Amino acid sequence: MSRFSLLIIALSFVCSGFVAAEQYANIRPEWRCHFPRKDRSFCKRFPNFSLRNGICNPEPTHLGHIEWCREDVTITERDDCGNFETYEAVVVTYRKVYENGAWGEKFRRTYRKDATIVTPPVLAKGVVK
Repeated sequence: MSRFSLLIIALSFVCSGFVAAEQYANIRPEWRCHFPRKDRSFCKRFPNFSLRNGICNPEPTHLGHIEWCREDVTITERDDCGNFETYEAVVVTYRKVYENGAWGEKFRRTYRKDATIVTPPVLAKGVVK
């Protein structure tokens, strides 16, 4: 009797597996076997070269600017009256950034660190007006 009961239990497991397979056979899986291919165009693979040479058509949209380089400098200026003024400044180099990852041309901006003068203005001697 024990062998017969083991056989019935084994058949019940096997049959329940077939029933479950029939129940879930019509349900579509959520994952996909094939995904769309990546964009492997020349413009995407070599964004800086293609932007520089005008290969991309249409041109990628300009997203904004990134800070490329920052350096501290001391600037001495001479005004119209011959006075010298020395102050500390920061020169920041920016670059344009486009949607395909390309970098555009560089441009620089100079910002004064503070409005105070580092050294007081000195009158230049020997300046003829």
